[in-house]
Amino acid sequence: MINFHITPDGDDNNSGAEGSPWKTLHRAAAGLKEHLARKEADGEIIIHLAPGVHTLRETLILGLEHGGGKNLKITFRGSDKGASIISSGIPLLQWTKAPADLPDVSKELAGRVWVTELPRGTRVNTLYGPKDSIPRARGRAIQPQTFTGIKPEDASPNYGPNGFAGDRGTLSHGGFVFTEGAIDRAQDLAEAEFVIIPKMQWTMNILPCTSVDFDKRQVTLAENCTYPIGIPHCAPDGSIWLENSLSVLKPGSWVYHRATSRLYYCPEGDAPEAGLEAGSLTEYIRLEGVCDPRGHKAPIENIHLEKLSFTCSNRFAFHGLTGKGIQHDWEMHDAPSSMVRLRHAQNCSVTGCTFEHGGSGGVRLDLYAQGNRVEGNTFRNLGMCGVLLCGYGPSRHYLNRGNTVRDNHIHHIGEHYWHCPGIFIWQSGDNHIAGNHIHDTPYTAIVCSGRILYDRSGIQECSGTIDWVDLEEQCGKGYVYNIWWYSGLTDWWKREPLLHARENLIEYNHIHDVMQVMGDGNGIYISGAGGGNVVRFNAVGPCPSPTMSEGIRCDDDQHHTILHGNLIFAQGGTATGITLKGVNRVTNNIFGLPLCPPKRGHLSLETGPLNGSVIKHNIFLTGATDQKAISEMRIHGTGRKARLADTDSDHNLFYCTASPAHSRDVLEQLQSLGTDYHSLVAEPGFVDAAGGDYTLKPNAAALSLGFKPLPLEKMLVGRKKR
Repeated sequence: MINFHITPDGDDNNSGAEGSPWKTLHRAAAGLKEHLARKEADGEIIIHLAPGVHTLRETLILGLEHGGGKNLKITFRGSDKGASIISSGIPLLQWTKAPADLPDVSKELAGRVWVTELPRGTRVNTLYGPKDSIPRARGRAIQPQTFTGIKPEDASPNYGPNGFAGDRGTLSHGGFVFTEGAIDRAQDLAEAEFVIIPKMQWTMNILPCTSVDFDKRQVTLAENCTYPIGIPHCAPDGSIWLENSLSVLKPGSWVYHRATSRLYYCPEGDAPEAGLEAGSLTEYIRLEGVCDPRGHKAPIENIHLEKLSFTCSNRFAFHGLTGKGIQHDWEMHDAPSSMVRLRHAQNCSVTGCTFEHGGSGGVRLDLYAQGNRVEGNTFRNLGMCGVLLCGYGPSRHYLNRGNTVRDNHIHHIGEHYWHCPGIFIWQSGDNHIAGNHIHDTPYTAIVCSGRILYDRSGIQECSGTIDWVDLEEQCGKGYVYNIWWYSGLTDWWKREPLLHARENLIEYNHIHDVMQVMGDGNGIYISGAGGGNVVRFNAVGPCPSPTMSEGIRCDDDQHHTILHGNLIFAQGGTATGITLKGVNRVTNNIFGLPLCPPKRGHLSLETGPLNGSVIKHNIFLTGATDQKAISEMRIHGTGRKARLADTDSDHNLFYCTASPAHSRDVLEQLQSLGTDYHSLVAEPGFVDAAGGDYTLKPNAAALSLGFKPLPLEKMLVGRKKR
């Protein structure tokens, strides 16, 4: 075993030995490369990071010349004697009082604003204090207005290819109209950005401003919003916020003018507190091999990050409709948006680490990523995703697979980009996602997706990731996507070999208190993925948010998924327990008492035909007669209606605590349609469903139907951590 050492007060001219430590991670990487170049090494090389802050000003890139191999393990290990912290924070030390007549600042704050100057060209989107991040200046919510009296093409120079939404007036991707007084005239609006939840409430954008015309009350954005700007259901009183202008500065917030490299801060006390830092990097460490997806593959191997703390990163500046976003632009394809990135990496790991107070995400596994592990980490107070597995777009390149993400604690993530999931699996398969505790998120906890808009111009969502050569070889020359609610399984089977989010095992995850900001989201979401995904033994609840949509959702064009043994309970809003828009299996699940009447039922069947679906051995428990057990509908246009009668549905238990007679009526209605002949109406036999204890008593009626008791102690992993 070879040991090297780094300490914050070391010297890069040292040897790296225990008594002669290096100072920087970059010197350690160079020393590692030098050592490996001198001789072949077996066993393990450990780079020990002493307690303290290890500062990065450039991303540390570890390439093939730094990598291990079958017989060589390389570990960057933090100390057991104190936190080994990796940070890109720039200390802010030289503060002066800004002039009392500083333009755009309110009279109430005159004389209270301080200023410091950073190196020219510095980009600052995050500011940190000794204990937490400090918010950027943000104004009150703005209600967008429709463009009137002008042609849609004149509404903005940047309207996007999705066109304009006609149901709420003429709306634009590239601008909006505001009411009188919603935005103050200010000299620094060229530095401002707008936080926008567009008409589609499952996405948000942070977009720079080109101009503000106060006569027309019209904002023109420098980048296109993912969707037309409108009024989403999750923010009916205002869905746009002006940020980074002195006109909206408040005590405890800040503004950065990149043109002058000046940062303005209005402290809540008399002077800026000690220990303020600006984040400078979005990506700290990248493990990067070589991969030509059609040819040579040389992934970096056997490098491990253990017991390290990552903090104070900058926010990733991803803008809107570019074709390189993945699923609704929730993240970006092949981008430096997380503090640790494994790109073309194999058999590497990130274990026992902490990722906190960062503007970017935690860990990305990009493109070629196989056999890697992300285990036992904590992700909290991050601007983007906790963990992202991002493969190649629709293609023959099934190279992101076989990774493990387990036993992580993920909470309070997505603090800048509110739509970011806790764990995001996109075009990545055969992964094991297990035992994670995910809570207090603005949007969905776990996403498994391969959703694509097949736009040959490469502008619409995800379309820039498509390998059109492979697509046409698989689906035919000149392939045109047949919309999913008409094509059903036929077109899905044609494309399925190119949909790599397949055969993932998602189990024993505890999800609660999600969907705290955005709308139309879920506990676990599977959409546009390949077949063979198994979602079993997960607990989703309580989730009291009024915008909670579904506990588990098989969304558009999703087939051949197994949903087994999950507990879904205490859902808020009008949340559905499970939604199906395709041919899938729903077995041995508990649909527990909701907090409010589900809009569409515990189980919502939304697109047909569902022939081949199995719905068996489930428990549907409701607390009032207006809480549906199962609903059938046609969710889109004139597509096929979903019918329970087309499925294999039987041996289910129905019970309404307020009216068992109502449950008997429900079951008789189902049986009249030709289903559920062996299903039962009976009190299920839970220990205390109203109190959240869904343990079955030994003589429970549900057992007589073949229901198998759930391993609740293992599923509710978060109960011990609360």
